[in-house]
Amino acid sequence: MGNNIKNCLECQKNQFWVEIRLVDELNKPFGSLAGTLKDATANIHAVTLTGGYLLLTDLPAGPVELKLETKALLTEAKKHKPRPMPQTSPVKKYADKNKGYQKSKIKYQYITLGDVWTFEPQIIPDRHRAGSAGQPLRMATNNSYLLEVKALIQPHLPAIVFQSKNPMDDENADDMQSGDKTKTQIMNLGMFRPFSKLDYEFDLPASNHFANFRLFASSVSWGTYGSLTKMMIDRFEQNVGGKFTHPLLDQAAKEHENTDAVVKKVSELFANKLKNTKGELTEIDIKDVWDSLAKGRYAIHLPGFDTKPDWFNGLGITVHGIWSLQLTLKKLDIDILNRTFNGEVAFKAQDHFGLNIDDVNGGKYFEFLRIFRSWFLLQRYDKFGYKPFITEMNHIRKISGIF
Repeated sequence: MGNNIKNCLECQKNQFWVEIRLVDELNKPFGSLAGTLKDATANIHAVTLTGGYLLLTDLPAGPVELKLETKALLTEAKKHKPRPMPQTSPVKKYADKNKGYQKSKIKYQYITLGDVWTFEPQIIPDRHRAGSAGQPLRMATNNSYLLEVKALIQPHLPAIVFQSKNPMDDENADDMQSGDKTKTQIMNLGMFRPFSKLDYEFDLPASNHFANFRLFASSVSWGTYGSLTKMMIDRFEQNVGGKFTHPLLDQAAKEHENTDAVVKKVSELFANKLKNTKGELTEIDIKDVWDSLAKGRYAIHLPGFDTKPDWFNGLGITVHGIWSLQLTLKKLDIDILNRTFNGEVAFKAQDHFGLNIDDVNGGKYFEFLRIFRSWFLLQRYDKFGYKPFITEMNHIRKISGIF
């Protein structure tokens, strides 16, 4: 009889339970996470929170401590969005209105990642360290817990991280005008006024000017991208205006060394910014990225076609500089544990297939080249008025780095 009583007392020692729900700031459950639970006798139980839920029975009475694998916890946390401010916690409301295991009262607590991870990363914002949510996490058996995890701050994507001063789709730019100059106005342009000295060119038919245009352009349009020159001149002659895009033009922009330089600066800037913020980015940080790309140490040169090879593949004439550039951060994966990041930036660049007054009014000396005089007359002379058009390049480049 005494032995039976002893066995019964031993059973009673392990008749306790604990229920834990792990949710985000919007009351959405975390995914499945592996970890351990230490009971009051210091026994370690391997556990898995399935869909953020754990019910463990046959425990001794007393405090319990939950620890979850750090890498998996951080990976899961990145999937969850923070609660919009000033919205109050829907998690606490749920805890107040519902019951837990065996109709127990649900105990709510706002916690940090640091309250439940197995070890702390080398770099982590102080707001995620253990106890920084207000009070340390304390749990005991025969209780049901609803744990709201403080969210990682992540930028809303996609997000524009840079827009050059000149706007996109700018129809008001000077090089987008056509048929707006008289013969007299044009004759007064340029160093030494070459249009006035070669005034017979005003009387040539458009076909003659297009022949001049094509002849010179073809002589400096070689290789992979040479065919783009013909496409653009043909479109100009069609006099339709609008916008010109082509996969070959996108490829040329994506692979250009000037684009490589921009990607390098963007990667360096994000690495420096993430180092300072310890792996989190706010909307203010995104604005800082924009400002830094516009001026200062990380200011970027708009990635046009102005290198030596461009004067032999045709792009130095047909596109050359970039009028407007927009960079959009499409993806950003921040690995706080390994202090690395990977992302994707979408490039949208535009130029104008057209000439402005400054192109033939001294300084650039373009007015001394017959191709540019023919081009300018075709576009700006009120006798012709061929419409310029926007050339647009779109591509995505990867960024990466260590912070």
